[in-house]
Amino acid sequence: MVQKQVLFESFPKQEEFLEAIFSNKYNFVMYGGAIRGGKTFAGLSALLLLSKAYPTSKWVVVRDSLQTLKRTTIPSFFKLCPTSFIKNYNQDTQTVTFTNGSQILFFGENYADDKEFNRFKGLECNGFLLEEVNELQEKCFYKCIERAGSHIIPKQPKPLILATCNPANNWVKTLVYDKWKSNTLPLNWLYIPSKITDNPFIPADYLESLKSMPRFEYEVFVNGNWELQQKSGAEFYKEFNLDRHVAPTEYNENIPLWLSIDENVHPYFTCTIWQIEGKRAMQIDELLMRNPYNTVDGLCNEFRRKYGKHRNGLLITGDATSNKQDVKIEKGYNLFKLVAKNLYEFNPIVRTPLSNASVYMRGQFINTIFYSSYGDIDIVIGSHLTESIKDYANTKQDSDGTKLKTKIKDELSGVRYEEFGHISDAMDYLLTTVFSVEFSRYQRGDLPATQSIGNNIWNESKKY
Repeated sequence: MVQKQVLFESFPKQEEFLEAIFSNKYNFVMYGGAIRGGKTFAGLSALLLLSKAYPTSKWVVVRDSLQTLKRTTIPSFFKLCPTSFIKNYNQDTQTVTFTNGSQILFFGENYADDKEFNRFKGLECNGFLLEEVNELQEKCFYKCIERAGSHIIPKQPKPLILATCNPANNWVKTLVYDKWKSNTLPLNWLYIPSKITDNPFIPADYLESLKSMPRFEYEVFVNGNWELQQKSGAEFYKEFNLDRHVAPTEYNENIPLWLSIDENVHPYFTCTIWQIEGKRAMQIDELLMRNPYNTVDGLCNEFRRKYGKHRNGLLITGDATSNKQDVKIEKGYNLFKLVAKNLYEFNPIVRTPLSNASVYMRGQFINTIFYSSYGDIDIVIGSHLTESIKDYANTKQDSDGTKLKTKIKDELSGVRYEEFGHISDAMDYLLTTVFSVEFSRYQRGDLPATQSIGNNIWNESKKY
């Protein structure tokens, strides 16, 4: 347990942060991920403890500008620091000198005026606290690594970079969060996620009031969700809205299940599960089969495990290009027939189109449904389906109106794959199949149909 020597009562998540710093295992520790998680107090308290433990040491607090520091971080510092520990505070240089000779310098990045980071030249210190590192430049981060440990003192601490953060879709996500998630962070780096609920000092009334925030902002800033990106206008599903289209969904054993399959196997073999009630399409599940279970057997075994007692209809659709025979599997079979054969006890029916509609047209159709419930169609995505929601929100539009399929590399396997678009492709196939009447009318520019085929596919199929 770290012995606290400042006016600061830490809670367990902050203790984890402080213990990591003083373990001497890490050169970089990032803490945070949501608002009001105690990030600033934890970071400043860490610097005060380091200043106390290492006399004559020098530490630098960096934020995007000095103005921001004066408005936020510096007032927090003086709430925390015992006045008896301060020797003087030079407001011209924004340097606090302590009674044991240690110093903390408050330093604005000022990227707009110093894109070459010349202000860092000659800066000697033992370490940094990067406040809201997601608002800083990646080049600034590496400049801090370069300067940390350059101040030599008799009792020399390990070069150290501390950082606080909120979720952001930028270099911090790529360099830290994504590698933390895939367990590929360097051994001397650590990320400690923290949410507002980790802070026991937050009033219950305040927590309740946050629920009135728009769903996107709540997910990012309260739940600390890194996976959702702020809307930029480049989204493929421009009308997809978390408040309107995401809600709790539950499996109903009395109506058919629809499986919609996208054949790609990296990063997963994709299957979304839906149920249709009239004109209401509800996604109730996502089966995303990752290696080594990204096979037909793996998918079918998982479906059987979760829905083994279902006996009221099973329909299978997906990518029309998978209707072709595949030389890798049994002669006379394609992907859908193979899935149907594997799930024979459910008496499945395959319903795939002869060819896929254009990506642009089906995107326009689905966006129109999201915007105005075209044809009285209503789409509901289960609030528990985090990967699907991430895919629908983050899939971007290419310059030709199709989906932008940007490839990334898996750090562990070395495999390159399209990060977004597979789950949304499965949604497209499902909606254009189930609501094929409405889709055909939409393509012709006609008024929407008044009747959906929906589960009638299942009922009509029983006649044959």
